[in-house]
Amino acid sequence: MTYDPASANPLAGNPLETRSDMQRALLDLFDPLLPYFSEGNARVRLDAAAAHFDRAAADLEGFARPLWGLAPFAAGGGNFAHWDRYAEGIANGTDPGHPEYWGQVNGRDQRMVELAALGFALVLAPERLWEPLNGRERDNLVSYLLHARKFDYADNNWKFFRVFVDIALARLGIEHDRSLTKAYLTELDGFYIGGGWYRDGNVRRVDHYIAFAMHFYGLIYARLVEDDHAKRYRERAVAFAQDFRHWFAEDGATLPFGRSLTYRFACAGFWAALAFADLEALPWGEIKGLCLRHLRWWADKPIADRDGVLSIGYGYPNLLMSENYNSAGSPYWAFKAFLPLAVSENHPFWTSSEVPLRPLAEPVVLRHPGMVM
Repeated sequence: MTYDPASANPLAGNPLETRSDMQRALLDLFDPLLPYFSEGNARVRLDAAAAHFDRAAADLEGFARPLWGLAPFAAGGGNFAHWDRYAEGIANGTDPGHPEYWGQVNGRDQRMVELAALGFALVLAPERLWEPLNGRERDNLVSYLLHARKFDYADNNWKFFRVFVDIALARLGIEHDRSLTKAYLTELDGFYIGGGWYRDGNVRRVDHYIAFAMHFYGLIYARLVEDDHAKRYRERAVAFAQDFRHWFAEDGATLPFGRSLTYRFACAGFWAALAFADLEALPWGEIKGLCLRHLRWWADKPIADRDGVLSIGYGYPNLLMSENYNSAGSPYWAFKAFLPLAVSENHPFWTSSEVPLRPLAEPVVLRHPGMVM
């Protein structure tokens, strides 16, 4: 049986070598979602399944996760034709009187996760998401964000989610309790175990979340905020890069290890975030190669269903690869790989030539994750 990747993978045929190639990839991956936006644009429902959370939260996930790529695209001058849908969706999703209301946060809630993407996008593209809103719509959005941040977030990378909402509130000039931000930043530092490595919470949990969550959010913070936390995030990322490059093979594949593998090329998020933070943790040619080779590795895999919508699975649709917190919109955390679109075409990430992966001459011990490579 033959398989034509072009029929089920929006990345097929894209050389994924240049900034324009990556811009095209983002739009090609997003476009299949358009038919699944609700009438009021606040929800994106890709199939009938949710997860351990409710339907409205699952639909918000489908709506919000593409913003991890779309917001950097806008910040870098990219032309995205559907910002009006997102502005309308935010207005309706935060309006308690609208039938597409996202529902109120009343405890530890999946909505907290997705509001981090919204906070990030409000910082990078306020002219697209904040300025089009009228006074009442802005009030509803602010009330929604302020209410959500009152609750305790999970004791792991989730703590960054409230930090991102707080950065957005600060940029928009909204008064809020800054002590909550400081407390979470201190608690996140408590997860650091040395050598560039974190645990994801107060358990010895070390997998791709350290790269595409802990360091990813830390590097975004380091780009947006100047303080001692940002300085530490940069220093730790430099140390982490020396080890994490060994998780990637010469062809761009990475270790299929740990939780949430359905996020697929989010595994390039750390390399992408180095570009966003303008941090040369390795030579730029090596960072670029690690990022783009990983994207290219996915380009011939049957990772999408029907009309180009990313499936739950890894190298192919496979619900056995899911966790109970995966809804149909979950794979779009993969858009974290598109952070380099925020930097200009003159940035050394884009102007440097890709450098191949340096092969290991002998085994390397990675003490903190407990691995021999």
